Amino acid sequence: MDPYSTGQFRIEPEAEVIESAAWLAEFTERYIAGWNTGDGAAVAKCAAEDTIWYDPSLGKQAVGRSGVEEFVSDTVRSFPDVAYTNPFPPLLAAEAKAAVVPWRMTGTHLGLIDPPGFAATGKKIDLLVIDIWQFKGGLIWRSQATWDLQEMLLQLGLMPPRGSTAERAMARAQRVRSRLPF
Repeated sequence: MDPYSTGQFRIEPEAEVIESAAWLAEFTERYIAGWNTGDGAAVAKCAAEDTIWYDPSLGKQAVGRSGVEEFVSDTVRSFPDVAYTNPFPPLLAAEAKAAVVPWRMTGTHLGLIDPPGFAATGKKIDLLVIDIWQFKGGLIWRSQATWDLQEMLLQLGLMPPRGSTAERAMARAQRVRSRLPF
């Protein structure tokens, strides 16, 4: 089973030591500039040719620069005004073989989210995203993003509000289904 999708994230032995916190901060600025201009090619240039990209919104991992560029394009299609800021600087971790990079992601849902196929809601999101990067050749070789999918669905109105009648009905339906033999 894939350790990245099961919560058993690991630092790969082949990951390079990150040069310095200053280098990482400069790299992150370049990366975020690509996202904030919707330039998938610029973001992909920050990734190794054989990068593997994990994100909760992906149906499967993105592989290679083309996979990263497609992921950025899909995100910008769904949230044309997507913007990223750093709430605090990225951190070196695991003896500088990984970077922990926090993001604040904001945007308005104006396009299809596919997968799974959610139509635009016109609602805004404001989420905390944490990326863990490992590098090879000074480029992102492994990227693991973590963020709260439930919070995004609530903000987009795709899940009933917490404590609502609809949420309680959904919980009751789940309890009934859990007793069925399939």
